[in-house]
Amino acid sequence: MEKNIKTFILTTFLCITCFAIKNQSVYAFSEDVNLNLLIENKENQKELKSKIEKLHQDIEAKTENIDNKKQDNIQAEVVSVSFVEKSELNSSDYLINEVKTIEKEKLELEKQLEENKVEGAKLEKSIEEDEKKYLKENNLSFKAGIWPVPSYNQISSPFGYRIHPITGERKFHRGIDVPAPQNTEIVSSDDGIVIFSGVQNGYGNVVKLKHFDGKKTVYAHNTFNVAKEGDIVKQGQVIAKVGTTGNSTGNHLHFETIIDEKNINPLDAVNK
Repeated sequence: MEKNIKTFILTTFLCITCFAIKNQSVYAFSEDVNLNLLIENKENQKELKSKIEKLHQDIEAKTENIDNKKQDNIQAEVVSVSFVEKSELNSSDYLINEVKTIEKEKLELEKQLEENKVEGAKLEKSIEEDEKKYLKENNLSFKAGIWPVPSYNQISSPFGYRIHPITGERKFHRGIDVPAPQNTEIVSSDDGIVIFSGVQNGYGNVVKLKHFDGKKTVYAHNTFNVAKEGDIVKQGQVIAKVGTTGNSTGNHLHFETIIDEKNINPLDAVNK
Protein backbone atom coordinates (compact mmCIF):
# COMPACT_ATOMS: atom_id res chain seq x y z
CA MET A 1 0.00 0.00 0.00
CA GLU A 2 2.78 2.41 0.98
CA LYS A 3 4.64 1.55 -2.21
CA ASN A 4 1.53 2.34 -4.29
CA ILE A 5 1.14 5.72 -2.58
CA LYS A 6 4.76 6.61 -3.30
CA THR A 7 4.36 5.54 -6.92
CA PHE A 8 1.20 7.64 -7.22
CA ILE A 9 2.92 10.71 -5.73
CA LEU A 10 5.94 10.29 -8.01
CA THR A 11 3.75 9.82 -11.09
CA THR A 12 1.66 12.89 -10.19
CA PHE A 13 4.80 14.98 -9.65
CA LEU A 14 6.24 13.90 -13.00
CA CYS A 15 2.96 14.67 -14.79
CA ILE A 16 2.81 18.15 -13.25
CA THR A 17 6.47 18.77 -14.14
CA CYS A 18 5.98 17.61 -17.72
CA PHE A 19 2.86 19.75 -18.04
CA ALA A 20 4.72 22.81 -16.76
CA ILE A 21 7.65 22.20 -19.10
CA LYS A 22 5.27 21.67 -22.02
CA ASN A 23 3.40 24.89 -21.24
CA GLN A 24 6.66 26.81 -20.92
CA SER A 25 7.88 25.39 -24.24
CA VAL A 26 4.62 26.32 -25.98
CA TYR A 27 4.84 29.82 -24.48
CA ALA A 28 8.48 30.25 -25.55
CA PHE A 29 7.69 29.03 -29.08
CA SER A 30 4.68 31.37 -29.38
CA GLU A 31 6.68 34.36 -28.15
CA ASP A 32 9.59 33.60 -30.48
CA VAL A 33 7.27 33.34 -33.50
CA ASN A 34 5.56 36.64 -32.67
CA LEU A 35 8.91 38.30 -31.96
CA ASN A 36 10.26 37.26 -35.37
CA LEU A 37 7.08 38.53 -37.01
CA LEU A 38 7.44 41.83 -35.14
CA ILE A 39 11.07 42.20 -36.25
CA GLU A 40 10.02 41.51 -39.85
CA ASN A 41 7.17 44.03 -39.47
CA LYS A 42 9.55 46.75 -38.25
CA GLU A 43 11.93 46.06 -41.14
CA ASN A 44 9.02 46.39 -43.57
CA GLN A 45 8.11 49.71 -41.95
CA LYS A 46 11.67 50.98 -42.39
CA GLU A 47 11.67 49.93 -46.05
CA LEU A 48 8.30 51.59 -46.70
CA LYS A 49 9.41 54.80 -44.97
CA SER A 50 12.55 54.85 -47.11
CA LYS A 51 10.54 54.40 -50.32
CA ILE A 52 8.03 57.07 -49.28
CA GLU A 53 10.84 59.53 -48.52
CA LYS A 54 12.45 58.86 -51.92
CA LEU A 55 9.12 59.44 -53.71
CA HIS A 56 8.61 62.63 -51.70
CA GLN A 57 12.01 63.89 -52.86
CA ASP A 58 11.18 62.94 -56.47
CA ILE A 59 7.90 64.87 -56.27
CA GLU A 60 9.65 67.95 -54.88
CA ALA A 61 12.38 67.82 -57.56
CA LYS A 62 9.92 67.36 -60.43
CA THR A 63 7.58 70.05 -59.07
CA GLU A 64 10.52 72.45 -58.91
CA ASN A 65 11.43 71.48 -62.49
CA ILE A 66 7.85 72.19 -63.61
CA ASP A 67 7.91 75.61 -61.96
CA ASN A 68 11.23 76.42 -63.61
CA LYS A 69 9.94 75.40 -67.05
CA LYS A 70 6.80 77.50 -66.59
CA GLN A 71 8.96 80.49 -65.67
CA ASP A 72 11.22 79.90 -68.68
CA ASN A 73 8.20 79.69 -71.01
CA ILE A 74 6.72 82.89 -69.62
CA GLN A 75 10.01 84.73 -70.20
CA ALA A 76 10.27 83.27 -73.71
CA GLU A 77 6.72 84.38 -74.54
CA VAL A 78 7.59 87.93 -73.53
CA VAL A 79 10.37 87.97 -76.14
CA SER A 80 8.51 86.16 -78.90
CA VAL A 81 5.73 83.59 -78.86
CA SER A 82 7.13 81.99 -82.01
CA PHE A 83 10.29 80.93 -80.19
CA VAL A 84 8.43 78.87 -77.57
CA GLU A 85 8.97 75.28 -78.60
CA LYS A 86 5.88 73.09 -78.51
CA SER A 87 8.02 70.28 -77.09
CA GLU A 88 8.84 72.45 -74.09
CA LEU A 89 5.14 72.94 -73.35
CA ASN A 90 4.49 69.23 -73.80
CA SER A 91 7.38 68.34 -71.46
CA SER A 92 5.75 70.38 -68.69
CA ASP A 93 2.50 68.46 -69.17
CA TYR A 94 4.45 65.20 -69.10
CA LEU A 95 6.12 66.15 -65.81
CA ILE A 96 2.76 67.11 -64.28
CA ASN A 97 1.32 63.70 -65.18
CA GLU A 98 4.45 62.01 -63.86
CA VAL A 99 4.09 63.83 -60.53
CA LYS A 100 0.46 62.70 -60.29
CA THR A 101 1.54 59.08 -60.87
CA ILE A 102 4.25 59.32 -58.20
CA GLU A 103 1.81 60.92 -55.75
CA LYS A 104 -0.61 58.04 -56.30
CA GLU A 105 2.19 55.52 -55.65
CA LYS A 106 3.22 57.44 -52.52
CA LEU A 107 -0.35 57.37 -51.16
CA GLU A 108 -0.50 53.61 -51.69
CA LEU A 109 2.77 53.10 -49.81
CA GLU A 110 1.56 55.36 -46.98
CA LYS A 111 -1.55 53.19 -46.72
CA GLN A 112 0.61 50.06 -46.53
CA LEU A 113 2.75 51.73 -43.85
CA GLU A 114 -0.29 52.49 -41.70
CA GLU A 115 -1.48 48.90 -42.06
CA ASN A 116 1.97 47.67 -41.02
CA LYS A 117 1.94 49.95 -37.98
CA VAL A 118 -1.43 48.56 -36.89
CA GLU A 119 -0.23 44.99 -37.36
CA GLY A 120 3.00 45.78 -35.48
CA ALA A 121 1.05 47.21 -32.55
CA LYS A 122 -1.09 44.04 -32.42
CA LEU A 123 2.00 41.81 -32.41
CA GLU A 124 3.64 43.88 -29.68
CA LYS A 125 0.48 43.71 -27.56
CA SER A 126 0.24 39.94 -28.10
CA ILE A 127 3.83 39.42 -26.90
CA GLU A 128 3.20 41.62 -23.83
CA GLU A 129 0.03 39.68 -22.99
CA ASP A 130 1.91 36.37 -23.27
CA GLU A 131 4.57 37.75 -20.92
CA LYS A 132 1.96 38.90 -18.39
CA LYS A 133 0.31 35.49 -18.48
CA TYR A 134 3.65 33.78 -17.93
CA LEU A 135 4.52 36.08 -14.99
CA LYS A 136 1.12 35.52 -13.38
CA GLU A 137 1.26 31.74 -13.76
CA ASN A 138 4.75 31.66 -12.24
CA ASN A 139 4.09 34.32 -9.56
CA LEU A 140 6.81 36.62 -10.90
CA SER A 141 7.00 40.40 -11.19
CA PHE A 142 9.53 40.22 -14.06
CA LYS A 143 11.68 37.76 -15.99
CA ALA A 144 15.36 37.47 -15.16
CA GLY A 145 17.60 38.44 -18.07
CA ILE A 146 21.16 37.50 -19.00
CA TRP A 147 24.43 39.18 -18.06
CA PRO A 148 25.02 42.10 -20.49
CA VAL A 149 28.81 41.79 -20.84
CA PRO A 150 29.71 38.16 -21.59
CA SER A 151 33.04 37.01 -20.08
CA TYR A 152 33.40 40.11 -17.88
CA ASN A 153 31.79 39.60 -14.47
CA GLN A 154 33.71 41.96 -12.19
CA ILE A 155 31.78 44.87 -10.66
CA SER A 156 33.80 48.02 -10.02
CA SER A 157 30.94 49.98 -8.47
CA PRO A 158 27.84 48.32 -6.95
CA PHE A 159 24.22 49.44 -6.73
CA GLY A 160 23.40 51.87 -3.90
CA TYR A 161 25.00 54.81 -2.17
CA ARG A 162 28.66 55.51 -2.95
CA ILE A 163 31.23 58.29 -3.15
CA HIS A 164 31.00 59.57 -6.71
CA PRO A 165 34.39 59.01 -8.44
CA ILE A 166 34.29 62.42 -10.16
CA THR A 167 32.45 64.80 -7.81
CA GLY A 168 33.55 63.16 -4.56
CA GLU A 169 29.99 63.49 -3.22
CA ARG A 170 27.92 60.73 -1.61
CA LYS A 171 25.29 59.84 -4.20
CA PHE A 172 22.94 56.99 -4.99
CA HIS A 173 24.28 54.80 -7.79
CA ARG A 174 21.26 53.62 -9.77
CA GLY A 175 23.03 50.70 -11.41
CA ILE A 176 26.23 48.69 -11.43
CA ASP A 177 29.50 49.32 -13.28
CA VAL A 178 31.10 46.45 -15.18
CA PRO A 179 34.68 47.20 -16.36
CA ALA A 180 35.72 45.76 -19.72
CA PRO A 181 38.12 46.70 -22.57
CA GLN A 182 37.02 49.37 -25.04
CA ASN A 183 34.68 48.09 -27.78
CA THR A 184 33.77 44.92 -25.87
CA GLU A 185 30.32 43.83 -27.03
CA ILE A 186 27.33 44.74 -24.87
CA VAL A 187 24.28 42.52 -25.36
CA SER A 188 20.61 42.96 -24.61
CA SER A 189 19.68 41.37 -21.30
CA ASP A 190 16.28 40.34 -22.69
CA ASP A 191 14.01 40.70 -25.72
CA GLY A 192 12.72 44.25 -26.07
CA ILE A 193 12.31 47.52 -27.94
CA VAL A 194 14.92 50.29 -28.11
CA ILE A 195 13.18 53.34 -26.64
CA PHE A 196 16.28 55.56 -26.74
CA SER A 197 19.65 55.42 -28.48
CA GLY A 198 21.80 58.51 -28.38
CA VAL A 199 23.71 60.87 -26.10
CA GLN A 200 22.22 61.85 -22.73
CA ASN A 201 23.73 63.97 -19.94
CA GLY A 202 26.36 62.13 -17.90
CA TYR A 203 25.46 58.81 -19.50
CA GLY A 204 27.30 59.67 -22.71
CA ASN A 205 26.25 57.25 -25.44
CA VAL A 206 23.37 55.27 -23.96
CA VAL A 207 20.86 52.65 -25.07
CA LYS A 208 17.57 52.21 -23.20
CA LEU A 209 15.34 49.19 -23.69
CA LYS A 210 11.73 48.50 -22.80
CA HIS A 211 11.16 44.77 -22.33
CA PHE A 212 7.91 42.92 -22.96
CA ASP A 213 7.55 41.88 -19.31
CA GLY A 214 7.45 45.57 -18.30
CA LYS A 215 10.99 46.11 -17.06
CA LYS A 216 13.44 48.56 -18.58
CA THR A 217 17.22 48.35 -18.83
CA VAL A 218 19.87 51.02 -19.41
CA TYR A 219 23.34 50.57 -20.98
CA ALA A 220 25.57 53.64 -20.68
CA HIS A 221 29.03 55.18 -21.41
CA ASN A 222 29.26 53.25 -24.70
CA THR A 223 31.92 53.96 -27.32
CA PHE A 224 29.05 53.83 -29.78
CA ASN A 225 25.52 52.45 -29.97
CA VAL A 226 24.76 49.63 -32.40
CA ALA A 227 20.99 49.48 -31.84
CA LYS A 228 18.84 52.34 -33.10
CA GLU A 229 15.71 53.82 -31.55
CA GLY A 230 12.68 51.75 -32.56
CA ASP A 231 14.68 48.55 -33.17
CA ILE A 232 13.34 45.25 -31.87
CA VAL A 233 16.19 43.35 -30.22
CA LYS A 234 16.49 39.78 -29.04
CA GLN A 235 18.08 38.58 -25.83
CA GLY A 236 21.84 38.33 -26.38
CA GLN A 237 21.86 40.63 -29.41
CA VAL A 238 24.73 43.15 -29.58
CA ILE A 239 23.33 46.62 -28.90
CA ALA A 240 26.46 48.69 -28.11
CA LYS A 241 30.21 48.62 -27.45
CA VAL A 242 31.89 49.36 -24.11
CA GLY A 243 33.43 52.81 -23.78
CA THR A 244 34.02 55.75 -21.46
CA THR A 245 31.78 58.51 -22.86
CA GLY A 246 29.94 60.93 -20.58
CA ASN A 247 30.91 61.25 -16.92
CA SER A 248 33.26 58.29 -16.74
CA THR A 249 36.73 57.54 -15.41
CA GLY A 250 37.44 54.50 -17.59
CA ASN A 251 36.03 51.90 -19.96
CA HIS A 252 33.02 50.17 -18.40
CA LEU A 253 29.31 49.47 -18.81
CA HIS A 254 26.91 51.26 -16.49
CA PHE A 255 23.91 48.90 -16.31
CA GLU A 256 20.52 49.69 -14.77
CA THR A 257 17.31 47.73 -14.30
CA ILE A 258 14.00 49.53 -13.73
CA ILE A 259 10.81 47.87 -12.45
CA ASP A 260 7.60 49.91 -12.12
CA GLU A 261 9.64 53.10 -12.72
CA LYS A 262 11.97 52.28 -9.79
CA ASN A 263 15.60 51.28 -10.07
CA ILE A 264 16.42 47.91 -8.50
CA ASN A 265 19.74 46.14 -8.07
CA PRO A 266 20.49 44.73 -11.55
CA LEU A 267 22.05 41.67 -9.89
CA ASP A 268 18.53 40.72 -8.77
CA ALA A 269 17.28 40.84 -12.35
CA VAL A 270 19.81 38.66 -14.18
CA ASN A 271 20.60 34.94 -14.12
CA LYS A 272 23.99 34.69 -12.48
